[in-house]
Amino acid sequence: MKITIEFDSCWQTSFLGDDEKKTFDLNGNSVSYSKGVFKGSLKKNYHAFNGFEQKFVATSGTRGEKYTPISRSTILGVLCRLIGDQRPLWKAKKDPNYYFSDIEDRVLEPVVERGQQDSCELVYLTNKSDDRCAQSSYIGVLDNDNPWFFLEECRLLWCILYLNKEQLIEFILSEEVCKGIENGDLCKPTWLIKRLDIISDLKSEEGAVIKTKERQQKDQRSIVDKKFKYLSDYKNKITMKPPTSVKLKAKSEEKVAGLNEEFWEAKSCLDELVERSESDFEVALNKAVFYLSSKYPNGKKLGEEYCKDGVVYPMSLYAAALYLQAERLVKNGKVLPFIDTSKPEIQIQGFSKAGFNGVRDWLNKMAGGRKKSVGTPCYIKKHSGKLEIEINLSDEDKGREFSELTRGQEIQRLIEYAGVSSFYLGKKGLAYVSSIRL
Repeated sequence: MKITIEFDSCWQTSFLGDDEKKTFDLNGNSVSYSKGVFKGSLKKNYHAFNGFEQKFVATSGTRGEKYTPISRSTILGVLCRLIGDQRPLWKAKKDPNYYFSDIEDRVLEPVVERGQQDSCELVYLTNKSDDRCAQSSYIGVLDNDNPWFFLEECRLLWCILYLNKEQLIEFILSEEVCKGIENGDLCKPTWLIKRLDIISDLKSEEGAVIKTKERQQKDQRSIVDKKFKYLSDYKNKITMKPPTSVKLKAKSEEKVAGLNEEFWEAKSCLDELVERSESDFEVALNKAVFYLSSKYPNGKKLGEEYCKDGVVYPMSLYAAALYLQAERLVKNGKVLPFIDTSKPEIQIQGFSKAGFNGVRDWLNKMAGGRKKSVGTPCYIKKHSGKLEIEINLSDEDKGREFSELTRGQEIQRLIEYAGVSSFYLGKKGLAYVSSIRL
């Protein structure tokens, strides 16, 4: 059986790639992520047949487009469409009544006859699910007279971000105004973004969380308990099943000694933490946290605005310090053109009193507001021609639904009954059946 299909303006270009961090379970409609499991119907990105969900890659640095020839899966999808099955191929294959299940291996490799004229087109692509830029970036150009970054007065505000942790705590507890920085370049967005990235990075020295003495003791006590449990479990193991040779006995004794040493080292660290008094920095930190919580209370996080479970994030302290600096400057009569003093409370774009909202919320409004972000321009080729589908059937193959017909005659009748006059082939390509030969 041969089915000839003519097509026009067919893209043989794909902008999807397999996402190896998201595996798809064909038996249950769930996607397993690296950070947990999402269950429910997928709203976007059909999964690939090799078990991975597909991701939109047109905005990546490698541009994203890749040539995808007409394959056996394409042909099976076309055949399902022609007989009236409009489901995605992967859903049709899951159905026990999938029509082509018994003759898939008889579908031969397609023969494609290209037309004489191919056309190229430059396209921009964007993921419709999110037409905004990433939270860590912004789109547009800032005016070179933007008062937030290019006035002398802005040095008095942004100097807060360049304090170290000790200086920051000292500033919060004082009633003084922090002196401005001399280098105006440090107030430009590029330098400020770099500094904010460092403060927000939990792995950096400036961004690492600060733990209270009580939290340090809690964490160390947990380590001691784990060491003790590991040591006890191993001792029980060798007691229940003693080593059978001198070599194994020596090895187990060596391991017990090592585990015992690790336990006592951890226990010693815990004892030191319990016995030592709070450092000057820890005392000052507790005072600063209490002061900020009382000055900027949050009804939803009452008592935990700046310290939760004994952990303090430096970024929250820097954000609060920016507001303290602005309030103290205004109170001292300093005119800040970029601060609107007519409102009851001072607002600093991009910052709350307990954190940084991201570069997008900070700078995007200053650079012209919300704009659609598009990917790198990509060249696509539009092909035209003929596609010949051949299915290796004989007269002995009887129909599944019409036993009086051969399988080829049944497929032809199903195509006629479905009445599909035209359909899409590939991306955007329009196609129709020109002939069917048995």
